[in-house]
Amino acid sequence: MRGQVWEIRETDLLAHLRAKAAAWGAAGAGSAAGGLAAYRRDAERRVRAYAESPPAVAGIARATRARSRLFDPSITVRNDILDHEGRVIAHAGTTVNPLDYLPLETVLLFIDGTDDAQVAWALARPGRTKIVLTKGPVLALMRAHGKPFYFDQKGLLTGRFAIASVPATVTREGRALRIREFPLSGETKQ
Repeated sequence: MRGQVWEIRETDLLAHLRAKAAAWGAAGAGSAAGGLAAYRRDAERRVRAYAESPPAVAGIARATRARSRLFDPSITVRNDILDHEGRVIAHAGTTVNPLDYLPLETVLLFIDGTDDAQVAWALARPGRTKIVLTKGPVLALMRAHGKPFYFDQKGLLTGRFAIASVPATVTREGRALRIREFPLSGETKQ
């Protein structure tokens, strides 16, 4: 022996897993399988609840006045972007506008799905639209109206577009996006 040796104090992984299985068994139908089944049912319930009505996007209010602004979706590339064969697609420092490559032919409608007036407003909009909820029961609305509804998970889109009030629309206007917010107390078309 050339150095000092210490006793191992970490929990043995197999012993830990056996203890967990035994605890599940005590909580379930007298066996580890019963506890695991209860755990699985609870996990399914939580996932279903999240899918039915995801957490609301924080900081989104009901529009109180009509507002309109342009949004430039361009990004500046921080590092060279390479394709699958190692060729440079975009050099670091290059400004890229996604609208130069991808069309936006659909109007994005951002609404609070718990507000019946906003839901009715979105459903009545003409043309090609995608309804994006910032709050509300997305799957229940899909079932009730037979139309796809989407949800702005974690506020990624409203954050990117700096949308703070709904209902709001996002449409293409040349190489920019037009973002409009609509109060529903008066005129609803713009």
